[in-house]
Amino acid sequence: MLSRVFGFGRRSFDSLSEQEILALAISSEEDDGRIYRAYADGLAQDFPQSAKVFEAMAEEEDGHRDSLIELHRRRFGERIPLIRREHVRGFYERKP
Repeated sequence: MLSRVFGFGRRSFDSLSEQEILALAISSEEDDGRIYRAYADGLAQDFPQSAKVFEAMAEEEDGHRDSLIELHRRRFGERIPLIRREHVRGFYERKP
């Protein structure tokens, strides 16, 4: 538990396998889509046109995710390893 809180045991990016890097990219696209949808939801009432922009951005991220998942299927099969940005030392952090 403490290792997660304080970052001990995080892996360096260069220690990740190709499959893990692809899984990390998939995870990042999923996070980005959720963030854009949250922005769209928050703006929808007062700024519907701005909300549409963020919804379109979320759909774009969905397309990226789908493409990456298909690439993963072709190269590695159905099982995508669980890896998130917080598991990787020095990987950028999201602070929306």
